[in-house]
Amino acid sequence: MKILLKDLLLEGALESAAEDFLKQSIRGTQWDGKVFAAGGYVRDQIIGRDAKDLDILVDYPNGGIEFAKWLTKKVGNFKEGSNPVVFERFGTSKFNLNGVTHNGMDLTGFEIEAVMPRSEKYTAGSRKPDVQLSTLKGDAERRDLTFNSLFKNLSTGEILDLTGKGVDDLKTGTIRTPLDPDSTFKDDPLRMLRVVRFYAKYNYEIPLNIIRSLKRNAPQIENISSERIQDELNKMLVTTQPDKALKLLKIVGLLGYIIPEFKDAYKMTQNKHHVDTVFNHILKVVKGTPADLVTRLQALFHDLGKTKTRSVVDNEVHFYNHENIGADMTKEVLKRLKYPVDVIDAVVTGVKYHMRLKGAGKEGEVVSDKALRKFAVDLGDHLNSTLNLMHSDNLAHSAASVMPNQIPNIIKRIEQLKSTIPTKGQKLPISGDDLKSLGLKPGPLFTELLNLVKEKQLENPNTTKEEYLDLIKNHLNK
Repeated sequence: MKILLKDLLLEGALESAAEDFLKQSIRGTQWDGKVFAAGGYVRDQIIGRDAKDLDILVDYPNGGIEFAKWLTKKVGNFKEGSNPVVFERFGTSKFNLNGVTHNGMDLTGFEIEAVMPRSEKYTAGSRKPDVQLSTLKGDAERRDLTFNSLFKNLSTGEILDLTGKGVDDLKTGTIRTPLDPDSTFKDDPLRMLRVVRFYAKYNYEIPLNIIRSLKRNAPQIENISSERIQDELNKMLVTTQPDKALKLLKIVGLLGYIIPEFKDAYKMTQNKHHVDTVFNHILKVVKGTPADLVTRLQALFHDLGKTKTRSVVDNEVHFYNHENIGADMTKEVLKRLKYPVDVIDAVVTGVKYHMRLKGAGKEGEVVSDKALRKFAVDLGDHLNSTLNLMHSDNLAHSAASVMPNQIPNIIKRIEQLKSTIPTKGQKLPISGDDLKSLGLKPGPLFTELLNLVKEKQLENPNTTKEEYLDLIKNHLNK
């Protein structure tokens, strides 16, 4: 708790100290009046949020690189090849302020990206633009959104709104592009996902011409790397309105290119337990989960398997085994989007087990202690996220099938059982040496007997070693 509180108190303070340090460092030098804070940092300052990610633009030929070299040499932490890290092709650099203390703040570890004003010209099918020196206005116009094209002169504090739209769009909460949206999106199709993210994060309005452009250019998202798409999708999912983001992705056609497996879910009707289509149910479940990436991903994919398992028997709709089919589908999608292995494992686990407690009763009263211990062991580190998924899923059913108390009651029971639930890596009460002492040799029988011990341990954690050995002997006699 103390660490979290400290982080909250420092939020924005380091950035402010770094900004003032740059201001003081350039005073009276050739860089005075030529260094500007840019993009989201300026946007957040204007609307009163703690500004993060201080990026600077240096209005000077090759300024992003030359300024970084000058400053790091000035403060004495210049190191060839690593501080600054230089990207010659784009005229950019990244440097740190290690060893710098300013206004009582230790800026060690604080990183700043520096760029020059530039224009970017793209050739068809390429994501690597030709970069040339440009003007401040030209640089503002090449950016994604008007309110991300604002600059702040670090020497004077003056805000430059060179598109003439950025400040007004911030005040009205309107998402617009500096240039014609078709041009902006074709230059970098990832900007379409940024539009959706800002829409969901800040509840901003999107003009009709932008919506139409998103629809026209949606196929272009296939030219973007999976890693970049994943990053934007993650940011959307942890907003306060992830359902709005997903719904807009569907409406403009982007979701169909990013995760085409969802297309069959859009209009797929369900059974008496639901009032929504599969996709709209998914939106409700995502919205109802905590803003944790793994849990939100579990919610997003939990019913994907229904698109492959829908059947009608005696006029009743069923989705037999959709959780296992969905787990396999989810794994393939997440691999395609280049998610880390640990995230894939966590999400697939949640999808696979989200139906496990459906029969536990509306109050969670039907399931046994043994079954809850086994459930906790099977879920391991993914227990909490999966329980949160299950609870949101239970709330997103029809009135007759909703179960608001089931998971909260089960969580209480698991907490009470916590001391009796075997933990990861915990040794079994019976070892291989114990089995050898009974005259047994390692082989398939060992596995069978140790599994018998595991089941007994889940049923009655207070079983003594002698009782385990008696259990094994009785089993062998049978």
